[in-house]
Amino acid sequence: MNKKILLFVFNGEKFLLLRNNSKDPTHGGDYWFTVTGSVEADESMDDAIRREVKEETNLNISEIFNLKWGSVYSWGGEDHSENNFLVFTGNNKVILNEEHVDFEWLSLEDFIKKINWDLNKEELKKVLEKALKKELFFKKEKIDDFRKNGNYE
Repeated sequence: MNKKILLFVFNGEKFLLLRNNSKDPTHGGDYWFTVTGSVEADESMDDAIRREVKEETNLNISEIFNLKWGSVYSWGGEDHSENNFLVFTGNNKVILNEEHVDFEWLSLEDFIKKINWDLNKEELKKVLEKALKKELFFKKEKIDDFRKNGNYE
């Protein structure tokens, strides 16, 4: 199973939202989302988080908070396990790579409204509100399983 990460980037005031490059189908189409990526075989989860944020935005991470929340899903004929994190960064200048064509720093309210999120947006908001205080929303780790059950493929 491929290890993946999904990262909510926060600069102390606002959340970063990225617009995918719709001209490259490997990036999933034209919509607003956040930093995601794969954990390479020889790296730790923290190293992958720092690398992905740096590659996609040129930002440096000062702190990583594991949300103890994620999913497993099938995509591209393979199964993936994705863990979600809140990452804190300074006010470095964002420089996008080829995966994205635009970015915005948004309040939590605006971030929740604009992100392309198929799951419960109210739950996402509550998770992020708690995480900003370094608190977990879920009492125990929550992993949503979307493999071949009709929700995602």
